[in-house]
Amino acid sequence: MMRAPRPSPLIEVRPYRLPLLRPLRTARGVREAREGFLVLVRDDGLVGRGDAAPLPELGTESAAECLAQLQGAGLDGLPETPAARCAVEQALLDLESQRAGVPLARLLDPGAPLRVPASALLSADSVPDLAREAQRAVAEGFGTLKLKVGLEDDYARAAVVRDASGPDILLRLDANGAWDAPTALRKLRDLAPLGVELCEQPTSDLRNLDGAAIPIAADEMVATDPEGALERAQVVVLKPMLLGGLWRSLDLARRAHARGLRVVVTSSLESAVGRAGAAHLAAAVLALGSQPAAGIATGRLFAEERDGDPFEPRGGIVHIPAKAGLGLP
Repeated sequence: MMRAPRPSPLIEVRPYRLPLLRPLRTARGVREAREGFLVLVRDDGLVGRGDAAPLPELGTESAAECLAQLQGAGLDGLPETPAARCAVEQALLDLESQRAGVPLARLLDPGAPLRVPASALLSADSVPDLAREAQRAVAEGFGTLKLKVGLEDDYARAAVVRDASGPDILLRLDANGAWDAPTALRKLRDLAPLGVELCEQPTSDLRNLDGAAIPIAADEMVATDPEGALERAQVVVLKPMLLGGLWRSLDLARRAHARGLRVVVTSSLESAVGRAGAAHLAAAVLALGSQPAAGIATGRLFAEERDGDPFEPRGGIVHIPAKAGLGLP
């Protein structure tokens, strides 16, 4: 008996805007909200979910370009631009892992653990508020705190976080490419006595930083100059939204691991759907071996995202649901 053909999967695009609990100040400016598009792919009673949250200042397409790519997307090929590609690929991987009956992380790598240590990104502006935020994060069980630098008061802010968190907590810095090489070397030398785990993207290209007093991580440049990142950094930071998806990110993680580099997976301040994809990627990367804490605990920065989020860290650990697919409700 001839079977009826399966209907083609349906792609739905939903815009979103997520206000932050407080404005996030970085060397690139101040962000008060995050905007993007949820992507739903329906097939045979299942729903796969992805997130496209473009960051054109970091090399992705614009929001308008992203929407056009998503609206024109089919299942015979992925979109060309990175954020749109990331969303559609994740939705399809969500569907594939649901059909396979495994968490998405174990579709990426069967050896992926389901526990991922996470760092806490601190966003308070004033020094007293920053101290209180650091103390709360430590009380919640985070073992790594991340602080934006490249601002006027870097040392004072880093010092208060160190004092508030104690000597056993790892302190991670992120300069977002704010400095030139001589300034970076001087700043890192000044900050090193505080016991800094690493500094993400102290300069735009990481050239001429030999002898830096703090380990260097490549972040934004991984998307635009991956070879340079692998050559000049001790750590690579992988953001699937900037890199065009989970598979491309995992390939870069494996290349970095083969060179003896460490790998940090982070979200890009996107929705719970995007953070879920990043968490599954971080778990797959842990199948390569121990890595620094992943930057996937950013739901705590949003006003509307904390309730009912299965990827909210507990004791500083994100627990990947042992369910097929992304594991979102």
